[in-house]
Amino acid sequence: LYDLCVIGGGMFGSAAARHASANPALKVCLIGPPEPTPEEMKTRDIFSSYYDAGRITRVLDEDPACEVLSRESLKRYHEIEKLSGIKFHTPVGCLFIVQKNIPEVKALLQAADAKNVSITDVSSNDTFTRRYPYLNLKDDEIALLDDNGGGHIDPRKLVAAQKKISKLQGCDIIEGIVTNLKQENNHYQVKTEAGNTITSKRVLIATGAFINLKMHSDLKPLIATKYKETVALFEIPENEVKRLSSLPDVIHVRGSDKSFPNGIGTYFLPPIKYPNGKFYIKIGVDGCSEEAKDLDDIKKWYQSDGDRKLIELEEKLIKMDLPGLKYDSVSSRTCVNCYTPNGLPYIDRINPTLTVAVAGNGKGAKFSDEVGRLAAKLSMTGEWDSELEQTRFRAVFQ
Repeated sequence: LYDLCVIGGGMFGSAAARHASANPALKVCLIGPPEPTPEEMKTRDIFSSYYDAGRITRVLDEDPACEVLSRESLKRYHEIEKLSGIKFHTPVGCLFIVQKNIPEVKALLQAADAKNVSITDVSSNDTFTRRYPYLNLKDDEIALLDDNGGGHIDPRKLVAAQKKISKLQGCDIIEGIVTNLKQENNHYQVKTEAGNTITSKRVLIATGAFINLKMHSDLKPLIATKYKETVALFEIPENEVKRLSSLPDVIHVRGSDKSFPNGIGTYFLPPIKYPNGKFYIKIGVDGCSEEAKDLDDIKKWYQSDGDRKLIELEEKLIKMDLPGLKYDSVSSRTCVNCYTPNGLPYIDRINPTLTVAVAGNGKGAKFSDEVGRLAAKLSMTGEWDSELEQTRFRAVFQ
């Protein structure tokens, strides 16, 4: 009999398991499938968004609440690396390039002021050219550097670190996919695809974009929109890796112009070494994604190469941002992001024994540890341990 069963072994779930199992008086388990092998990708229908080597982490955000969540998570990265022996954080900073006089500039500056986020204006020609000679900055754009410990993380290694510490603290890591959750005699019966049953006093659901899908439970469906994302990966030769060695993460918000009448937002990361030993620059585009319809649609998406037109657009955009970029090949990755109506994750105690922590709204990687901490504390004690208003994170049901 467990005191807490965390369902979902991704970034939110593994963080929650670590924080909950830090209390030696609690018996905790974490259930989730491991990353699928290429062969398993063909038959699996539950996936996760952490199958990657690079995700942006930053403090500056248009929403001050996200700044708080990110700052608290960043504070603990060194501790997690030290306790696990797994390095996952590269603090290269995050550069925002935004067209002047569009609403996003004002929103960023107001949010920075609201939570005392230090930012540096590096827009002057001398400063920008000296620091980033390989980047393109137009006359009508402003460049703001968030150098508050952000940069990028390896989400695969972060999850591994969280699980390793959880296990050292006595948490049972159970590899499996939960298909049924039912409360009987004041306890939850958690059944897996393999036919196993786990009994727990409390349950914390952290199933990401798969909320409302495969697992049958008494939980009412949440309002959560899932979008199919495609990122392009540009394989970078060794001499380009050296040339771009000082490149930070970049978030580029373009206003309306001839090329993009409705404006467009992009993000890209510096060259990162992937598990195959090669270096890649990853780029993604905001606001161009198609909604995922159901579990079968998501399964097919993860098994695909993504949106070919979007990959072509990303190639066009990276050439605009990094003129003269040399690359050997272009490949792609797919994932699914989960969004809530107000842009913040659901962190809510549905009843005294059932809690949810889902929906990163495309930002989950950068604040997953704080989401996990808040969810674990809320689940076990009913306490909301944050300066942020709890009502902003309440679950909204269909």
